[in-house]
Amino acid sequence: MSRTKPVNKNLIQSKIILSVFIFFILFLLTAAGCSSSPSSQYDSNYLLTAEIARSKATVLNVKIPQGWFTAEDNECNCIDLWLIKDDYSATLNFVVLNVDSLTIKTIKNDELNAITEISKVFKKIKYGKNFKGFTNEETFVLNTKIFTAYEYHDESNRNIRVVVFKANDKFFELSAIPVKTENLSGLYKIQNSVLSSIK
Repeated sequence: MSRTKPVNKNLIQSKIILSVFIFFILFLLTAAGCSSSPSSQYDSNYLLTAEIARSKATVLNVKIPQGWFTAEDNECNCIDLWLIKDDYSATLNFVVLNVDSLTIKTIKNDELNAITEISKVFKKIKYGKNFKGFTNEETFVLNTKIFTAYEYHDESNRNIRVVVFKANDKFFELSAIPVKTENLSGLYKIQNSVLSSIK
């Protein structure tokens, strides 16, 4: 008559716990690998109107934020699309970054980061010795579109946030300029919300 070996309950429990632990770790690694694209440090859920602001020189269209309006640039004719807060406390300026075809071919593998570096060089040249450097640099995704951003102080010590992106085969800067407002995170939230409306 054969005798069965006694079952070691502690050993079985240890194996079950180990299996669950390994499964949990694998699940976390898979989830991390499939996680959503990087998000910005600023939200993008500010209320936008149904009204569309249309670029005068390109095919860029965005929704106008609640409490803002669009205007024409009558001074230097360098702003492609201009949004102004109703109380004139802030502006959002879209500017086309004109890059020659040879440069585009050279930077093809990493064009957005390369264009961002060019954008930053322009700022350094503009402010010269008074330039204080860049802060809050980030790369993020809104509605599958990739953006890069950085902040700097201008000659009036205003903290300006610039977002660089590509749309319809053109590169743009969107500068959020606090004219009178001190609510910078609120302004940059509006900036991201407008960006999220780009089709």
